[in-house]
Amino acid sequence: MPYETPYADPALYDVVYSKIQEDIPFYVSLAAAARGPVLEVGCGTGRVLIPSLQAGADIDGLDLDPGMLAHLQRKTRALGLEPRLVRGDMRDFTMPRRYGLVTLPFRTFMHMVTTDDQLRALRCMREHLEPGGSLAFNLFYPSFDSLLAHEGQRRLSIEVAHPENGGPVAVYDISRYDRVNQQVRVEREIVEGPEGAPTRMTRAGFLLRWTYRFEMELLLRAAGFLRWTFHGGFDRRPLEKDTDEMLVLAWKD
Repeated sequence: MPYETPYADPALYDVVYSKIQEDIPFYVSLAAAARGPVLEVGCGTGRVLIPSLQAGADIDGLDLDPGMLAHLQRKTRALGLEPRLVRGDMRDFTMPRRYGLVTLPFRTFMHMVTTDDQLRALRCMREHLEPGGSLAFNLFYPSFDSLLAHEGQRRLSIEVAHPENGGPVAVYDISRYDRVNQQVRVEREIVEGPEGAPTRMTRAGFLLRWTYRFEMELLLRAAGFLRWTFHGGFDRRPLEKDTDEMLVLAWKD
């Protein structure tokens, strides 16, 4: 079954992820307190970038998908905001200035599916940090119980009301795990309208790679970072459970 990129319809992407808000205060507070400008890598349609701008952050956005950036630009202009938005690959980009903070919200780093991709991205982002600047990103920690429970099963992962017509939007995922290569392939159906009589159905697919804590330490060290911390959530609690969200903070010394 053919699947398109989940970023093919930026407006629908906005609707689907409008319910994801638990990370926004964390990243906005980091951006507002940054000592220097901020770069958000994988800024998408501005779920985090726009509230960061509204909080007074001097923040630029980088994303690979031109449609997502165009949609974000329309949204920011409607709000009277004019951030610098650049199309670029996190593995190899050049920005005209250096940053006090670089962020990758919402598991963006997991799109780096090989070790070479991961190292190139980390090195490129470190290069764009000012001395003393920090890198912040989050990714899910691979719970073996969760992997086994969800393998190949179609399950409801997101359910929201459409902001324009109030109709239901349901997201169903089938996740297939490659435990050797630490990759998960997600097959997604986005169903708009009532169950049994949808007005539209969109199929999308994407590939992610998970990373373990001590593997991440080696990646950070190989990319040139000398100092980092790990947390188990956006409240900065310790990373103690494999069901936690792994939050990574690293500094360029």
